[in-house]
Amino acid sequence: MKKLNVIVGLIFLVVTAGPLAVSCSQSYDGEYLELPSRTSSSPSPFCGIVLWQNNSNIETLKDAVSLEFSYFYYADVASDDPAGGYKYDWTVVDTFLASAVSRGHHGIVRFRDTDPNLGNTGRSLPASLWNCTREADYDEGIEGAVKKRVVFPDWSNPAITQFIISFYKALAAHYPDQSTGLGYVEVGFGLWAEYHIDFDNLSNFSSSDCDTLAEAIGRLFPSKTDQRMILNEIDKALITIPWGISIDAADTDFGPYDDDEVPENAPAFGLFDDSLLQEKWNDTNWENWKYFYSVFPKRMNGGEFSYYTTYDQEHALDPNGPHGLSLEQAARRCYLSYVIGDGQSDIVSHDELASAGRQIGYALAVENAVVFGDRVTITVRNIGCAVIPYHLYAAFGTVQSQQSLKGLLPGETRDLTITITDPDPDMFHFTSPVLLPGQVVAYTVK
Repeated sequence: MKKLNVIVGLIFLVVTAGPLAVSCSQSYDGEYLELPSRTSSSPSPFCGIVLWQNNSNIETLKDAVSLEFSYFYYADVASDDPAGGYKYDWTVVDTFLASAVSRGHHGIVRFRDTDPNLGNTGRSLPASLWNCTREADYDEGIEGAVKKRVVFPDWSNPAITQFIISFYKALAAHYPDQSTGLGYVEVGFGLWAEYHIDFDNLSNFSSSDCDTLAEAIGRLFPSKTDQRMILNEIDKALITIPWGISIDAADTDFGPYDDDEVPENAPAFGLFDDSLLQEKWNDTNWENWKYFYSVFPKRMNGGEFSYYTTYDQEHALDPNGPHGLSLEQAARRCYLSYVIGDGQSDIVSHDELASAGRQIGYALAVENAVVFGDRVTITVRNIGCAVIPYHLYAAFGTVQSQQSLKGLLPGETRDLTITITDPDPDMFHFTSPVLLPGQVVAYTVK
């Protein structure tokens, strides 16, 4: 049962800087409650290295990760409704999430409007929106990549913007919170929805009305006005599912904002970095992160290890990373909750993958637990590198705190109070309605 140490009559002397010394005292009649630590070899829920669900090693590595990723096309879910508007069939996403949940994982999804792998016979949007498309040759400039013909939807059609808005409203209605298995949503436009079109790598345009960057905006890529409208509406819809956009949105040539930094009234999006730890990361990627610095520490943030070269992948988890910046350093600098690292399953062991995942995201330390009559107050510090992105409660058995740890930033503490008589330390744990069976939230005791 509980182990208690009595705290009685602690007196604090406060001395002012004036000619008189003024003292005051406050008495606390409480008892320390000694709690056991709880460990886990897996990353914290909603954190760590992420594998694609089609990774052939997903089952054997399931204890080393907590998240799975998949792309989708909008057309995988949405189609034209003969009665007007659009109809939605979420089966493909439901199947993805059900498979992830069966392994105790949450899913990350990203819907694409443009993809070099789509070819010029497929489409990413409902049929009514796949007209007046434009094409160009794309040379990605990545080691081993080949030139491909890319089809871009016609963003001058206002129906596309309205469709994207309606799509995310439908997604939010279908997946009301993270208990559905949907952990995060990555939002974007352009190539792979990574918020860029790599215009300098495009050539041989099918239409002369989009062969300059100025002309491309609003045709190959949504206009700034449409971007802001879409992001604002997504923010209203996804109030319980954390979401983020690419750091490339910092580019004021085609991103949503013209200001030198993100406006204070910008939607509550996090960020993701699709070329994490690449050779020029400090000069390029980090500059984009800094553009959003006023907001991103408070949000869910993620990334993906750079695929620019095979060297980037092979050395992503080296102590100094592939180019002098380690994963842990980048995670703390960017407040990362997760990093997509599908290629790591062929490079490192199960334990190395799990260990790397534990360097990312939030981590908990119980700094104090005090009993006052029928109440226990637990002081918790976030000793990790990222915000706690979901409602997480302290509990003894089925009795939990009313306050949650959601939004607790690295280095911050929060008191959680549980109303309970004679609490059993061995029954203490952290709980949430969005955790999946088998998921454990580890913590240390200071």
